[in-house]
Amino acid sequence: MQISEDMLYYSKMTCPNCQREFQHPEVRSKYISLEKQDSDFCGYYTGINPIFYDVFVCKDCGYAFTRDSNTPLLDEERATIKTIMSGWRKEGHQYGGLRTLDQAIKIYNLAILCQELRNAKDSVKGSLYLRLAWLNRYLGNQENEMKSLQRALEFSKRTYEREAFSELKKELRMMYLIGELSFRTGDYKEAVKWYQAVIHHPQAENYPVFTRMARSRWQDAREEYKQNN
Repeated sequence: MQISEDMLYYSKMTCPNCQREFQHPEVRSKYISLEKQDSDFCGYYTGINPIFYDVFVCKDCGYAFTRDSNTPLLDEERATIKTIMSGWRKEGHQYGGLRTLDQAIKIYNLAILCQELRNAKDSVKGSLYLRLAWLNRYLGNQENEMKSLQRALEFSKRTYEREAFSELKKELRMMYLIGELSFRTGDYKEAVKWYQAVIHHPQAENYPVFTRMARSRWQDAREEYKQNN
């Protein structure tokens, strides 16, 4: 599928940092075609990849954020961001249309820096690191993928411990994801523990997709654990 500007539409955003409006490119739903998905939810798309466009970059100040972190900054947060923003002002203008894989990686790194400086919620930072891992997987950069997966795991565990879940589905997904990230970073014993937690959750039958995935990966994790111990 040939990727073109016609696949995008533009939504109006207000920057949480400088409060100026800018246009953000988003993928028209009719052009999103998922081909397959990895066990950690990394999607592969026929044609344009919507993951490239999940981060908003202000064209005026360069601040990068997501829908989950789209809340105005406090004065002290804005002051912290301002000290390192001067070099980014031109960056935002580069990302106002179609995005390449290399550009998407830069954007996610920028968003991670912004959200860590802001001390955003653990779930926000974990999600950014997970998607950055996927982008490095597309690129074939295993070293950077593993670094990002490890950070995603750290923030996912903090999320489970510190943040409340509004839906059972989100809780089960996070539990499964912690198991999966543990598996992918080589901690097979921890992976087995989290997969079992999903399988034996008292309300797991409400979302059997997570139970099926956990059972499948639990077997893989057990085998890896036996071979490595």
